Amino acid sequence: MIRLVEVSRTFRAMNTRVEGVVCVPRRQKASAEQALDQIQGLFCEAENKLSRFRPESELSLLNRSAGKAFKASDLLYEAFTAAVNSSHLTGGICDGTILACLKEAGYDRSFETLDQRQMGPEGEYQPSGYDSRDIKFDQSTHTITLPKGGGLDFGGIAKGWTADRAGLYLEKLGNYAVNAGGDIVLHGTQSDGRPWRIGIADPLDKEHNILTLHLSGGAVCTSTITQRRWLYNGVEHHHIIDPRSGRPADSGVISATVIAETAVRAETIAKASLILGPEEGLQFIEKLGGARGLLILRDGKRLFSPNFDL
Repeated sequence: MIRLVEVSRTFRAMNTRVEGVVCVPRRQKASAEQALDQIQGLFCEAENKLSRFRPESELSLLNRSAGKAFKASDLLYEAFTAAVNSSHLTGGICDGTILACLKEAGYDRSFETLDQRQMGPEGEYQPSGYDSRDIKFDQSTHTITLPKGGGLDFGGIAKGWTADRAGLYLEKLGNYAVNAGGDIVLHGTQSDGRPWRIGIADPLDKEHNILTLHLSGGAVCTSTITQRRWLYNGVEHHHIIDPRSGRPADSGVISATVIAETAVRAETIAKASLILGPEEGLQFIEKLGGARGLLILRDGKRLFSPNFDL
């Protein structure tokens, strides 16, 4: 049996910790290091182009061009297409057109720079007034035309989408895992030949895991309202917006973990099920073939989809 060595890389991108791990025969160690260099480059490129907090990012340029046709790069257009597909999959529950709602909730700058602002009475939240169906785009020319006054935020999909791209790049090495702030893609085994062990944190006690998954392929993503919280207008907010109300989601679900084929799909289903709430959320997971999930409620109760194998 060929002994494998573990080669890893940890860095920050998209305002989160990203870790890539590759397990290869010792003779391929240099190739693994080069591959991880490329993975870090993928995340940096995606952040440079897709961050709404960088004034000169391509996404910021697109948002400032609302009302006019914008010629997108391949990277931006592919991420945009993934976001549109997520909206279609969830019936608009996960939609990148919530930028105005995020700003209304006080999330108008990169999270690490948010302060605890007290600005008088709570704002008047409302849906953005349009969704992905109102965006015109052309596959042949890679042009995107946002409605006047519109804007996009890719915070709900960019990490998973980039993790999927990283996984495709690492496939040639066989055994890998990429963890982008809880959006995980993996394949094969660890260096000891065992499946990858993925701990699912307890959202009410982050020092402990509520369970450990053993997987040899696919993706695991968790969406939670217990992180990225801030005080704004005297009210505590979080970053997961229900587009139907324009407000931060308040469904009774505080965390949703989904296992699916890709990180984009797992991330989309997890976020949608959290927004939809316990009953509708579980039904949504169940009706989508190939997905399984766990919902944790505000009182700590755990709800598993019927096909969730522990």
